[in-house]
Amino acid sequence: MSSRLVPTQVFRAHWKALSDYRGDKIVPDRTTRTLVVAMPVVAGVLFGLLGGRLGAPDALLAAVSLLAGGFLAAFSQVATFRARLTERAEMMPDAERADRDSLDETAAHLLVAAYMSGITALVLVIATNVSEDKHGGVVGWWGALAVATGLHVLIVFAIAIPRLYNAYAHTNGVRKELSGTHRGRR
Repeated sequence: MSSRLVPTQVFRAHWKALSDYRGDKIVPDRTTRTLVVAMPVVAGVLFGLLGGRLGAPDALLAAVSLLAGGFLAAFSQVATFRARLTERAEMMPDAERADRDSLDETAAHLLVAAYMSGITALVLVIATNVSEDKHGGVVGWWGALAVATGLHVLIVFAIAIPRLYNAYAHTNGVRKELSGTHRGRR
C-alpha cells in the first residue's frame, strides 16, 4: 500500500514520544504506552461483550469531527512555535533542546489524534448505517470499534494538552509567577 495512505511515520513518532527522552538514554514510558493501547481495546471488547449501546452516535460524530479540525489547527500553531525554535537553534543548540523535543512530541500526538478522530468518524458513519437499533443507537461490534477509537482519541488528547501548555509556556517565556511549569507560588 502507498505510504501516502498509511501514516506509519506519524504513529511511529507518537509511539517514540511516549518515552522519557530527557537524558542520554531514552526510556519508554511503559505505563502510558499500555494505557494508550489497552484501555481502548478493553473498553471496546467490554462494550461488545456486554451488549453496549451508543445512544447518540450523531453527537459523537460531531464531536470527533470538530476535534479533528481542532487538532489540525493546534498542530499548525505547534509548527509555528517549532519554526521559531529552529531559527534560534544555531545560536542555542542545547539551551532549547527540551522545548524543541516537547514540540516534536506534541506535533506527533496531535496528528495521531486528528487521524484517529477521522477514523472514529468513519467508523461512526458506517456504524449508523449498518448497526443501528430501532432507537437510532449504535450497537454491536461497530459500536465497540467506535468506543475503542473514540477512547483512543480522548487519551491522546489528554496527553497532548499538557504538552501544548508546556510548549506554550516555554516558547513564550511565561514568567514563573504565572507558569504552571514552575512549582510554588513565587
